[in-house]
Amino acid sequence: MFLSSVSLTRLIRVLLPCVCALPLLVQAADKAKESSFGKAPPKSPLLSRNELRECMALQEKNRSTLADTSKLQTQLGHDKEEIVRLAAELKETLVWLDQTSAEQVDQYNAKAAARTKLIEAYETRVPAYNAQVDALKASRDAFAKNCENRRFDERDEADIKSGK
Repeated sequence: MFLSSVSLTRLIRVLLPCVCALPLLVQAADKAKESSFGKAPPKSPLLSRNELRECMALQEKNRSTLADTSKLQTQLGHDKEEIVRLAAELKETLVWLDQTSAEQVDQYNAKAAARTKLIEAYETRVPAYNAQVDALKASRDAFAKNCENRRFDERDEADIKSGK
């Protein structure tokens, strides 16, 4: 195939910048994309892959624990509302209670006993909830100390997520 000097010059003008830019593109592709948990200083050291794995596991554990704690908090809130509602109902019933009627007194006592059982169940679950909240707070503090505002390589994150 025969190329004229004009077409050869054009070809060189087009290809020369591409050839010169190739090392820059390769270097840009090799540069690690970085991310962080929070706002990490630009020159802070990167988390190792094992540290990143631990931070990701801790972050997931915190999310799961938060969801469980929120469910428990909602349940306790509903239980407390039910206890308050039953107290108001019992108070209203007591006003109109015929104390000479054994049947009405027995019904009132049964409702009061059911409310007492609810209170006891509520009181046994509250310390467990408080312990769960304290554990979540400690876990969040550990994450903040060891992981927050720390940089990591996004390729390491992708490898960890893919199971490598």
